[in-house]
Amino acid sequence: MYSGFRSVIVIGFTFLACLGPGAHVSAAQQPQQQPVNIDSFFPKQLPRGQSTVISVAVPGRAMPQGAEISPAAGVTVSGIKQGGSGQGALGWWEVTVNVANDAAPGNRTLTLVLPMGRTNPMAVTIASHAPSISALSVVSAQSSQPTVDLQFTAADASGDLGDLPYVWFTLGCGAGEHEQGVVRGKVSGGVVVRASIPNPRTQKGPGAPAAGNRCDLQVRASDSNGIESNTLKTTVEFRN
Repeated sequence: MYSGFRSVIVIGFTFLACLGPGAHVSAAQQPQQQPVNIDSFFPKQLPRGQSTVISVAVPGRAMPQGAEISPAAGVTVSGIKQGGSGQGALGWWEVTVNVANDAAPGNRTLTLVLPMGRTNPMAVTIASHAPSISALSVVSAQSSQPTVDLQFTAADASGDLGDLPYVWFTLGCGAGEHEQGVVRGKVSGGVVVRASIPNPRTQKGPGAPAAGNRCDLQVRASDSNGIESNTLKTTVEFRN
């Protein structure tokens, strides 16, 4: 009664045994999808109890489908939006990350989910304290001068901002490439930081901004331990 059924079982296992090694080799030969490499993003510190906007330069112009923080305890991603017109083959995206007051300090990773795959994990740090900056203004922006002078107010409860803090900046001028750099600022009166950054009008070649364009400026500072502040934005209008 059962002889026919047993025959089917034997034949079936014999067939799988023949296919098994070949199927295993085929799966092993399938290439794994490589992560999309991201090496330009800022800031890399996330103050506790604050929302921080992380600007990320992503290859291509497709909008990220999501963002993940690991470990995720005490940290959430509340939004992703386009951060500018992009430069060349790169698109800039702004990822808003919220950190709870009781989030544990330490290292985390940020990964974007793109239509073409996932990015490499980007290392970010939740600091136990961080400087805070406000009231960013452009003091002088003359087309003929080699620098743009700016100032902002800084507060640092830990008292380790120093007299010459690093001032990080990004300038986006029209369709030209974003210019990123860092200069030394100078603390005046204990709370005001003044700095001079290169005037993008001194650039030459295809990446130089067109005459008359306004530039979008982003600024952040870091204390003597390398802990970065929040990022401020303003517009630079050059005068002749």
